[in-house]
Amino acid sequence: MTGGTKKTSSKNFLKKTEDTDIDLQSLFRNKIDNMLVTTSWVDKVKELIGLQAVSPVWSDKPAWYFWMPQTDGAYSLELNETIDDLWESKHLAGGLFSVKYYPFTNGRFFNHFSFEEQAFVKSNLFDDTHTPRLEQRDRIPASLFNVAAIEMIMDTTDNLALFSLEALDSMQVFYSQAFHQTYPELNKSKYFNLGEKARDVPGYDLGYPLFSCLLSLYSFYSKIKPVRVLLTCSPGFKYIYDSTEGYQCVDTDDVQIYSLNVMFSDSTNKNLATGKKLIEKRLNDPDNKIIFDQEYTTGKLLSNHISPFVDAPLDEKWWSLTEADYKSHMASTCGCEDYQHKNRLVR
Repeated sequence: MTGGTKKTSSKNFLKKTEDTDIDLQSLFRNKIDNMLVTTSWVDKVKELIGLQAVSPVWSDKPAWYFWMPQTDGAYSLELNETIDDLWESKHLAGGLFSVKYYPFTNGRFFNHFSFEEQAFVKSNLFDDTHTPRLEQRDRIPASLFNVAAIEMIMDTTDNLALFSLEALDSMQVFYSQAFHQTYPELNKSKYFNLGEKARDVPGYDLGYPLFSCLLSLYSFYSKIKPVRVLLTCSPGFKYIYDSTEGYQCVDTDDVQIYSLNVMFSDSTNKNLATGKKLIEKRLNDPDNKIIFDQEYTTGKLLSNHISPFVDAPLDEKWWSLTEADYKSHMASTCGCEDYQHKNRLVR
């Protein structure tokens, strides 16, 4: 395994309800599609966010590809798990998304990915958009290209939402013994030396740009502002490959798991109180060390510097886009055509 960001499933405190998965999948698919369509009406907002193009991924699960000019790769965002619960007399829906990153061959992070991932990117299983060909997507192991997890918890009325980014600062894979590994899908093989590092991907740094983009999209769409930001870290892990046991997850002090939580809420006391309790659930984990915790009662960003360890400051647009009054460049009030043709890369 070369991609997982968590040793266990989501730490979400909401209870999973299997018979609601289909409805919640539709809820999150529609939510993100509506965020994208709302933004596609206004070129100025797309320019500010740095969103070059988006394309839905036609699969069993809601998924999208994102391209941003400030990054050296393409992103995949896929909904993997949904959670439904009544909490504090308020209905909340939760979605856990995986974030994959497909590095450009000439980008600065390409050599950080595993030999297998690099070989797939260079193969004909990828097209000129730097993403897997639709008909070849199932041939690429699901464990590859993962960099982070994003969790969304929200009510259906867009008065309360919690976005969380969780990722390792360094996603590492080592070989515990010399080993000649084969890759049948690629018709390739590689010899790994004892102790060789096969992957070293900065998961948090790569996941953050997409996370920040989603928050800006939600801010412009919902017109509500962040009211609290919490950044924590906890001890991380790395993967060690043993030919008899496969990939083993090993705790290490050299790697940290970072979790950035951004709470959006309107000004009603009930929603603020529920949001506060959502954040407090994150604080109850005894392994978490608080790096940054700030409430925003004035509706403005106080400081964007949150950590000497993480090179990912807060973005003022999460606040300012709620007040943006940009007008559509289209004569029609519907941005659907623009979304379909201008905001997507045509394969």
